[in-house]
Amino acid sequence: MKETHVSEIRKYVTAVPVFVYEDDSIHTVINKFITNPVTRAVYVVNKNRMLQGIITIQDILKRISVDFYSTSFIYSEPSFTGYNIMSSIKDSSAGDIMNTDTYSVKDDDSIEHAFSIIFQNHAGEIPVVDKQDKLIGDLNVIELLVLWEKRGKK
Repeated sequence: MKETHVSEIRKYVTAVPVFVYEDDSIHTVINKFITNPVTRAVYVVNKNRMLQGIITIQDILKRISVDFYSTSFIYSEPSFTGYNIMSSIKDSSAGDIMNTDTYSVKDDDSIEHAFSIIFQNHAGEIPVVDKQDKLIGDLNVIELLVLWEKRGKK
């Protein structure tokens, strides 16, 4: 059977990768997830669209859980420690919360290699970059399921 490459399936689910810039607010990041519900990661890029970091939905949920947890402190702690924590989170930028230990694949990588990267990083999707690490797409695990299903019907 012919080897399948990332370029052959990466647009089944997401034609354009969801990204923000390093100085975008946490609110911008959250809105990217809300307006793109299939997205499991928002990629952080610089002005040249070079991949700088990744923010997963789990990263955002961890931040928000601190926010919800901190709300109870506003009413129970006279020092307003909880409010200070919430304020610092709300003022965070994408660059503040991104994971800089990035992983990615290229269009000419095999799907087997992409699977390996996804499993190693417990990722729902991974960025696709060109030779200069410029973000050009992403590979969603649903796209891998689509490929598996298509192969099974042949």
